[in-house]
Amino acid sequence: MSELGAFLRARRTDAALEPLQPSLGARRVSGLRREEVAAAAGISVDYYTRLEQGRETNPSDAVVHALAAVLRLEPDAVEHLHRLRAGSGEPPPEVAPDTGVRMRSLVDAVRPNPAYVLDRLSNVVAANPEGLAVFPGLAELPPAERNTCRYLVTDPRAREVFPDWEDLARGAVAHLRAANAADLNEPHLQAFVAELSALSPLFADWWRGHVVERRRSSVKRMIAVDGTEVARRYEVLHLPDERLRMTLWLPA
Repeated sequence: MSELGAFLRARRTDAALEPLQPSLGARRVSGLRREEVAAAAGISVDYYTRLEQGRETNPSDAVVHALAAVLRLEPDAVEHLHRLRAGSGEPPPEVAPDTGVRMRSLVDAVRPNPAYVLDRLSNVVAANPEGLAVFPGLAELPPAERNTCRYLVTDPRAREVFPDWEDLARGAVAHLRAANAADLNEPHLQAFVAELSALSPLFADWWRGHVVERRRSSVKRMIAVDGTEVARRYEVLHLPDERLRMTLWLPA
C-alpha cells in the first residue's frame, strides 16, 4: 500500500465519520465504506479501490478535491493529500551552521516568556530556560536527546503537567506527520517513528491514524510548580526555509 492509499484508508475508517446513508445492516468497519466514498466523490468503486491499494497514485485535482470534501479533511490534511499525490519526496533542507546561534539569540530576546525552537522531528534546536521548564526534566537530558514529541508521548511527567495531555500529545504526532509530509520515507523520520512506536502504543495508534495538523496557536492548561492550574497560550512561528518552528508561550 502506498502512503496515499494508507492515508485514504485511515481517513475513510475514522470513527468520527458518520455513514452518508442509513445502514440496513451491521457495519463491519467504522467510518465509511469504499463504495460510499466513491459514490459521494463521483468516481467508480474500482478506481477508488485502486487508489487505496496503491495501484493508482496520481488522481486529478478534481478527484483530490472531491475526496477531501467527502472525508471532511481540514486544510493541513488537504495540503498533505496533494503532497502525497504529487509524490514530491523533497529532501530535508540543510541546516545552516549558524542556525543554533541565531535561534538562541531569538529565544533569549523574548525572556521571561518561555520559548523554544524545534526542527522537523521536534528536536530542540534552541530554548531559553523558561522554555525548557515547560517540560519538567527536559533540561536534565543531554542537548542531543531533548525532543518534545518523545517527551509528550513517553515521559509520565507530561500527563501530570498538562491536564490536556492527550490533546497536546496527539497534536504533536499530527504535527510530526505534517512537518515531514514532503518525504515520509526519510530515514531519520522512519527511525524516529519506529522508536516511538516501540515505546508508546498510543503513538503507534495515532501515527497509523494519519492525522495531519500543523501547530499554530492554542490555549492549554498547565500545572505550576506550586500545584496551581494556569492557562497559557502558545503561538507557533514557522520558519519554512529551514523547516524549523518557534513556540512562544504567553499569558492566556
